[in-house]
Amino acid sequence: MGEVFDAEELTELRALVTTGTFADDICRCHGSVTIALLDAEGEFIGSGSVHGRTDVSWECDRFRNNLEVADPERLVAFLTRLGVWRA
Repeated sequence: MGEVFDAEELTELRALVTTGTFADDICRCHGSVTIALLDAEGEFIGSGSVHGRTDVSWECDRFRNNLEVADPERLVAFLTRLGVWRA
């Protein structure tokens, strides 16, 4: 488990997990790292899971689409720095 509170790291993570193209498909596995989004009061508002080293699936039941992230190597490096991914 890891937490990100630093404004610059949040900006980087936000860009890494929301920039890319939709795959027009969803992965059927459970994924690996789960990214939980919290509001300013710390209340849960949504989640996505990393699939393989290239995709993020944001709430499959709602969006029914994986996002192929634009920079998968950088996402893996970020998660490794955070200590939630083993390279």
